[in-house]
Amino acid sequence: MIMRMLSNGMCEASRLFLAMLVMVVLLPFQGARATSYVNFNDGRVYVFPDTCLQSVAEADGLVTFTAIDGSIYSYPLASILSIGEQPGRELPAFTSFKIDNKCNYQVYTDAAGIITDNEVDIEVAGIGKRLTPSFTLSDENARASVDGVEQQSAVSRLRFDGSKTYIVGYPGDLILARQPSGSYGMMPYGRTYAVNVDFLTDHSTTVPRIDINTVGGVNITSKTIYLDAEIIIDGGGVFPSMTDSVKIKGRGNTSWSNNPDAKNPYRLKFAEKVKPLGLTKGRNWVLQANKTPGSMLTNAVGMKAASLIGVTAVNHIVPVELYINGVYKGSYNFTEKVGMAGNSIDVDDEAVAVLLEMDAYYDEPAGQKFKSTPYNLPVMVQHPDFSEDYTLLNLNVIRQRFNDFVADVQAGRDFSRHVDVEYLARYLMANELIFNTEIIHPKSTFLYNENLLDDSSKFIFGPMWDLDWAYGYNSSNKTYFRYHADEDFFSWGLSQLQFYKGLRYGADTGQHYYELWTGFMGDKLDELCEFCQDYYQYAKPSFAHNKEAGLDNTDYEAQAVEAAEWLRSRANIIYAAVKAEFVIPGDVDGDGAVNISDVTTLINYLLSHNDSLIVKDNCDVDDDGLIAISDVTALINKLLSGH
Repeated sequence: MIMRMLSNGMCEASRLFLAMLVMVVLLPFQGARATSYVNFNDGRVYVFPDTCLQSVAEADGLVTFTAIDGSIYSYPLASILSIGEQPGRELPAFTSFKIDNKCNYQVYTDAAGIITDNEVDIEVAGIGKRLTPSFTLSDENARASVDGVEQQSAVSRLRFDGSKTYIVGYPGDLILARQPSGSYGMMPYGRTYAVNVDFLTDHSTTVPRIDINTVGGVNITSKTIYLDAEIIIDGGGVFPSMTDSVKIKGRGNTSWSNNPDAKNPYRLKFAEKVKPLGLTKGRNWVLQANKTPGSMLTNAVGMKAASLIGVTAVNHIVPVELYINGVYKGSYNFTEKVGMAGNSIDVDDEAVAVLLEMDAYYDEPAGQKFKSTPYNLPVMVQHPDFSEDYTLLNLNVIRQRFNDFVADVQAGRDFSRHVDVEYLARYLMANELIFNTEIIHPKSTFLYNENLLDDSSKFIFGPMWDLDWAYGYNSSNKTYFRYHADEDFFSWGLSQLQFYKGLRYGADTGQHYYELWTGFMGDKLDELCEFCQDYYQYAKPSFAHNKEAGLDNTDYEAQAVEAAEWLRSRANIIYAAVKAEFVIPGDVDGDGAVNISDVTTLINYLLSHNDSLIVKDNCDVDDDGLIAISDVTALINKLLSGH
């Protein structure tokens, strides 16, 4: 194709002559062609590959490209700087591409991609196929996109169970391309990269193995006395391995047994902070036994839900095979111990921080617990330990701050001065989604305050813990994910429910709730449902070994499917109820009423597409998932009918 220069500085006679030349050159150009690069005066570049075109022509001051499907793309010659067979500038490129574990729950080691001219290859140690990449580009003005959607470093999330095609280019640059539907359209143009993620879990034949050998082979029979031991962790080709000395004792309530041959849960304590399995450094860790038949997925799925919803200090769940003194104990979860620590709740100054646990067992020693006024909630002070920790707090100060909070809840007053309401909404949402009845007793219900001596420092609900009495668990037939999918969490259960109702419907929790649910439905819900299968596939050999040892006869392949179906069904039911609480169909302008001004506002929006005019959630009057002229008709009919 001949280079044509259309300079803004040309005289009119020259412009007319050049336009005639373009017409002479382009009109007969119906046969073999090269790719056309259209460089606009404003810096944009549009690319028209010859393989996508029927024809190129010029008439009436326009250059027109006709795609194979007949779609037409016309541009004024006056807006074009040049049309050529080569791009007018060098394309930007990836300069780094990595998977940072800080942006990716259940990814345990940072992974850097190897970048070539048109590929990025990266190995990832993590469970689940959805990832949030972090990347840098050669030009700060450049952008990366996938399937026409701009990707933000450390924000955008995709499922990488196959190669993903990234386009790195400049904003506004487009290329004509065939769409998945078969039609043609303009897509972002730039340098193309195939990003290939190799998940190490796809190649593993087993989960990590943990061997704990106590000194002298002594049995672990106490929840209070630590035994010295050696720990050997084999990462199974996915996680880092390690050997160290450790102290071990029993833990748990109903899950604990003094029988050393039972499948008991354990507490681990290292002399120094360590990074077992690549997790954040910490001294204190837990081996969860998942002793209840059918419970092997419960903690993993629940913590994944909490991470997607944004609950604070979410525990990581790694399936492991546990051997003690050479004897197989079963399939366990390795996870952090909830506490004031860098690998759990990380605060600036532990001397002024407090961690509380509401738990009906109420088994902390005197001086470390109190019953609230009102509600008579059993509150235990997990941090500080007044007998060991340096602290500027005392039990009376802690009790008074907590009682002030619950008194406002009971009285129906705004309690937001006491509690971070957004984190409260996240905590309640995650527990409602998985139907975690533990917190209603209450049991294993944590909240903390980073600086109790500062009146502006608020209680934060979380982390979540102990999720095996959830998901519609039926104790008589030991099944999960089959019951209570349609149950109203806040109208079910025990006497303490009034406290949770006050939290859910007080302050502005509900508005946060609605916004969180709206953001969750879609990709996040999809990711949670996918994770049920991803986690099962990785842990499958361990589940099978556990079954062979006679410890749990559950069909986890079937349960993984049931879990995804139950979660999706429950999420849709809850969200419908939350929407009914906050969405007013037809209240387009958000003034709390449906009237003729809403018709005017909706018409103005359809003409201008100015989002600031409307409350989008209220605009889909005919409930077809779209905002269109049919909603105007539905709104008028609604007003005329008096509904």
